[in-house]
Amino acid sequence: MNKMLRTKKMHRLLSSMKIGLGLLALIGLTSIIGTLYAPDGFSRTFFFKMLLLFLSFNIGLCSLNQLARCLKAGVKGRTANLSRQLALLLLHGGVALVLVSMVVNSYFGYSGELRIVQGSKENIAKVIPTEKQLFLMLDTFKIEFNIDGSPSQYYSYVTVLDKNSVQGHYCLSVNHPLNYGKIKIYQQSFGYLVKVEAESCTGEKVEKLLYEGQSLQVPGTGRTVKMYKYIPNFDPAYGMISKTLRPDNPRMLFSVYEGGTLVGVGVASQDEKISVDDSPAHVRFRGVQPFTILKVKSDPGLPLAAIGGVMLIVGVCLSGYPRKADRRKELSASLKADSESVDSIVDNPQ
Repeated sequence: MNKMLRTKKMHRLLSSMKIGLGLLALIGLTSIIGTLYAPDGFSRTFFFKMLLLFLSFNIGLCSLNQLARCLKAGVKGRTANLSRQLALLLLHGGVALVLVSMVVNSYFGYSGELRIVQGSKENIAKVIPTEKQLFLMLDTFKIEFNIDGSPSQYYSYVTVLDKNSVQGHYCLSVNHPLNYGKIKIYQQSFGYLVKVEAESCTGEKVEKLLYEGQSLQVPGTGRTVKMYKYIPNFDPAYGMISKTLRPDNPRMLFSVYEGGTLVGVGVASQDEKISVDDSPAHVRFRGVQPFTILKVKSDPGLPLAAIGGVMLIVGVCLSGYPRKADRRKELSASLKADSESVDSIVDNPQ
């Protein structure tokens, strides 16, 4: 008997609304802190996963309690009460499924970032597990611009390949991801590699594609050139910030080092010959090559979230029905009473 009472008390505690609200408050606080300090990783921390798990358990127990009330109302034949209980059950169940989907995504979902240079390919398995070996090749990266030079849309034209053959050609853009099997690929950002050519005084040439921040050793000298920043539309009034992203006046900001010591900085246009010391050794910036930044995600909990969302919508719609029905009953009762009162006056005039 005591064991049964303890079990009931424990069940009442774990399914209580106060516990659920407390867990919701903790999740909200954790989300705020995580978004500020670790936006890409806080949702996968052990603490956040456990909070989601406990809240899902709490809402699940509440849903079972609501199911019991719904069955009880159905057995007693209370139609209005049954509708209200069913609405609450759908609301509880919908929230529970959405939470379970979050738990599933937190434990079994994956998310990663791929940088693909135009003309090259990358293995998707580098960032998320795949059932078979899949590659993404960037065929073309394209930016459409508004009249004022601001970007209106980014496009990544990609080819999906497996180990042996082409699986399809696709176009990704902002808000238009690629759905491939259980994987979603989003257009996140883009950048440029700068093609730098360094030539020694003896004619020895070295050419390399550099990301911003990378360096190239100038042959025949003790100096290196660091590619600091590519500016598509250079305007001295804007400093190191591009006036627009449209390449109307492209420039490359660079710095020169010797033995780790900064010896000079400069701004160069494409194909401009830049001397790096007193010798004929020089560098040229031969152009840029775009690369796309894609967000690759696997969210196995999305179907559960979709079902939970439908349940919430139906529950909200259904929750208004009993109240309308009750108001109709009250109005009918009031009209009936008024009618009886009128009949009484007619039958028994003063």
